[in-house]
Amino acid sequence: MHTFRVSLDPSVELLLVPGEESGQQRLSCSGWGFDPQIKWSSESQQKSPSTYDISMGAGGRVAVTSQLLVPQKEWKTGKSFTCEVSDRILKKDVQQEISLCSGKMSPHMEQSVVSAESTKKNKQACPGEAIQI
Repeated sequence: MHTFRVSLDPSVELLLVPGEESGQQRLSCSGWGFDPQIKWSSESQQKSPSTYDISMGAGGRVAVTSQLLVPQKEWKTGKSFTCEVSDRILKKDVQQEISLCSGKMSPHMEQSVVSAESTKKNKQACPGEAIQI
């Protein structure tokens, strides 16, 4: 007889959505669990999401997706944004952080072409990083 262990911990994925919309940067957070709730914050201040969707997944797990719109002026300062997924049933929290300096592009979205000049300008907000062009 084989025993298989299924991970019941909540999970989180935080991504940067390419493209600018009306001077705002879109961040997307997805979480999974049995009763997942998403909270956004930046520098210990709660942020209000622009969208929040919940759907039932396989095996009774629930998927939740939320997006946060950040003004480009604020995004380009290098400020970090945190997505926290908490699950009251599992009594566990997980979180991920993203900033201009650590931004991960969404593999599900069309990749935008960024010029070397705009990359150089963005990197100026990231301390301790060498700029290669």
